[in-house]
Amino acid sequence: MIQIAALTLTFFLPLATAILVKSFSTNITERGRETPLLFGPKGDRFDLTINSLFFRGDHSSQLSMADFQLLSKEDRGTMVPLNLGFTARKFPVIGTSPDYFTARNITPKKGTVPLKLGEAVLGSKCAEKLNIQINEHILTDQVNLYDLSASYPLKLKIVGILNQTKSADDNAIFTSIGTAWVISGLGHGHEPINESTANDKLLGKTEKQITANASVEQFIEINEKNINEFHFHSDPTQLPVTSILAFPKSKKDGTILKAKYLQHEQIQPLEPDSVIKELLDIVIRLKRLFDASYTITALAAVFFLTAVILLSLQTRKRESKALFLMGCSRGTICMIFSAEIIILCLFSILLALLGAFALTFMGSDILQLLR
Repeated sequence: MIQIAALTLTFFLPLATAILVKSFSTNITERGRETPLLFGPKGDRFDLTINSLFFRGDHSSQLSMADFQLLSKEDRGTMVPLNLGFTARKFPVIGTSPDYFTARNITPKKGTVPLKLGEAVLGSKCAEKLNIQINEHILTDQVNLYDLSASYPLKLKIVGILNQTKSADDNAIFTSIGTAWVISGLGHGHEPINESTANDKLLGKTEKQITANASVEQFIEINEKNINEFHFHSDPTQLPVTSILAFPKSKKDGTILKAKYLQHEQIQPLEPDSVIKELLDIVIRLKRLFDASYTITALAAVFFLTAVILLSLQTRKRESKALFLMGCSRGTICMIFSAEIIILCLFSILLALLGAFALTFMGSDILQLLR
């Protein structure tokens, strides 16, 4: 059994690495090809690409809605804003517009996409893992548990579940970009402040202005009754977006858009496909390193097997002598032992191939677990 396990692992590890690398390459390459252009703040292009396409990585630098409006005025394609950095039960919450679903060709399996403040739609895997149905609610995670001044978690109403796409969209929660601003604390809703508000809830009161204190009730759920009480104190053009996905009308429009913003002071244009190819070069180099280590492992397994066989021959001297006395030639005895070794190797190869076959179908799921 030890010999079979050692040989099976020796044959399986290179196959598993090749399958996982191929599955990983296929997944991220397709995602890059589906996104012609990406605009984000100046900085690390790898972080920006991974964060915007797979909803992971650094998102400390941001653009503004003014930048989004600037790109939209070019009228060279569909611009889709993204606001990232929030989670609900550890799943990423993505603030975006309905154009995202059209551009990505994602349709709801049930319900609809978020159209109002406070609504959310779940990716297929996300809905399956959370076991949440339409019209139920999910609470966003608190950004900082120890920051008393931080905004309250927001209760999102689930209005739809998306069809499976076999991409990062399956493990995400999507909401409107306005809702994402409310989650971040840039927008909020509270009980109405007017002439009838109790004095113990006010900091000051003049003929022109009423200033409330912290005792005023903050809403953590957006519904039909209080949706009109939600508002933003910031200049609408200065509200943040993490990045902007661009889907040009044509290849020419895409080229013109990228060229125009190459020297921009704040906006960085990227072709995700090119950035991902750079990342894959690093992955392929790592694979070569693993392949070299597997060669060493294979040699070690061969030496181990040889030692086991030699020890086995020593312990089976009586068996060999009995076969010889029964009339078997030395050549026949050698063939018997060789056949045992060949059967051992073939069985190990078969197990390794079965494992690789199973991994072929489970590769994408395993990569999802590793994310």
